[in-house]
Amino acid sequence: MVVMAEQVARFRTATGEAPAQAATRPGTRLRARLRRFTPEHLLVLVLSLGVLAVHDVGYMLSQPFWNDEAWVAVTTRFPLSQLPETTSSTPIGWSFLVRLFTFGASESSRIVPLAFAGLAVAAAYWLARGLGWRGRADQVVAGTLAGLAVLLVPAMLLRDDLKQYTADAFFALLILALTSRLERTWSRRGLAALSVAVWGGMLFSDVAAFTGVAAIGALFLVQLARRAWGRLAEVTASGAVTAVLMLAVYEAFDARAADALGASTFWDGYYVPLGQGVHASWAFITKMLGHLRVDFGLGPVWLALPLVIVGLVAIFRLGRPATALAIVVLLPEMIVLSALKVYPFGDLRTSTWLIAVTVTVAAIGVAGICTLARQWLRGGALAWVAAVIVAAAAVAGFSAAAAPYVRGHPIPNEDVRDQADYVAKHAAADDVILVNLNSNWGFAYYWPYGQPARRLTTVVRQGYVAYFPDQPRIVVAPNRNLAGVSTALHEALSRIRPGSCERIWLIRSHVIPSEAAAWKVVLAAAHLTAVPVGNHGLSVLQPGGRSCG
Repeated sequence: MVVMAEQVARFRTATGEAPAQAATRPGTRLRARLRRFTPEHLLVLVLSLGVLAVHDVGYMLSQPFWNDEAWVAVTTRFPLSQLPETTSSTPIGWSFLVRLFTFGASESSRIVPLAFAGLAVAAAYWLARGLGWRGRADQVVAGTLAGLAVLLVPAMLLRDDLKQYTADAFFALLILALTSRLERTWSRRGLAALSVAVWGGMLFSDVAAFTGVAAIGALFLVQLARRAWGRLAEVTASGAVTAVLMLAVYEAFDARAADALGASTFWDGYYVPLGQGVHASWAFITKMLGHLRVDFGLGPVWLALPLVIVGLVAIFRLGRPATALAIVVLLPEMIVLSALKVYPFGDLRTSTWLIAVTVTVAAIGVAGICTLARQWLRGGALAWVAAVIVAAAAVAGFSAAAAPYVRGHPIPNEDVRDQADYVAKHAAADDVILVNLNSNWGFAYYWPYGQPARRLTTVVRQGYVAYFPDQPRIVVAPNRNLAGVSTALHEALSRIRPGSCERIWLIRSHVIPSEAAAWKVVLAAAHLTAVPVGNHGLSVLQPGGRSCG
């Protein structure tokens, strides 16, 4: 019997039955996963969580939403079924995540851009680390420099508001990292992962499409140049499937956003003036890059450009030609898209991702210089000292450029929240609330009573204004011009009972000069004076005159 038991035990061990049973024991899998958690994983985690130190999180989670954030936040006040109609030019996946992290009428949803900023740091580390450096130390140094570069780049430090620009940076770096991994270890699974990152990323970032096209196109050209017909066929097939899925995502979710973007006249100054000739186009491009130079945090051009070039050379020489080519074509691609008026070029917000990619390449260039220094000095203590000095100088440079922006407060101060809160606490039941056009989304988000609805309009690129149909005392101005302001005031006055002392609370934010002039003219014509209340831009009108004071 003992012999038989021993034979059964040996059989179970040989067939894998015993390990399988052990793996199902409580805590075994967790312990196995913890054993795989290395000091390098801890390093990446610390770098990613560094966003909590370089951003003023308390400020982010308390500063009221300004105009461009408010029409993102207000989507959470409508039913989920209306998300495609309310999300406007923001990717629908981003709006969905905002909904998940919105708790009451708070600014908690700014956790989303903060989280993507941390993910972008991790993606930069992964991209730089996995390029094929010979030694483990070189891999860690490259990853650390790239992670720090993205963590400290001024463009990312300015991204505190509720917009998808940190997600743009993350998906661009993720797609490039997946491209690099595919070049290291070719597999259909790797192609599938790249495909999902591209078309799936489009749900959260428009930039995923641009970076994906560059990456897949670069893979195609490299396999063609190598005459690797088998891989070329796989790239072609994967690219075709990806293109179909990208088109499906675009038609289902992004077409409305593209229309909203194209309808905005704000971006007219960010399109390459191709019709004015080559000289004017080149002058536009150099001007825009000059405006963005400080946001790269790489110092003067004579220093920044060589670092980027060295980084591209390093990526190529480490056996990642498709990754290098994809990065090289990103700038020309965006210039072409700008010339076609598809996507703006030169605005800091829409260029944040391109800046993040650029500083990552520059950090890789620094890592390449460290490696070369050690090779030239043929190892030994002096070689390591030289490499450490180069790396430390780069970190010092990143830190110096970041210093003016660390824990900054870049969100515009347009406080609809406290205006709405003050009115909710002090307005009488029959007082009228007059909301200027661009305050409608913020007011609808912060107003504590009732459920907002949508009124369709072509005046704003969002395609609608939010209003409260069950609260007729709330009047939303239909436009920012003289006619719109006049119509709104007339409607508000019509809801004041003759002889009463009912007041009109005037909520205004994001007021442009022409609108301010219109309000001045209309109020003067009605013999009304807007009396400021509090410190948040709120004012009150008293149609009943001095007798009601």
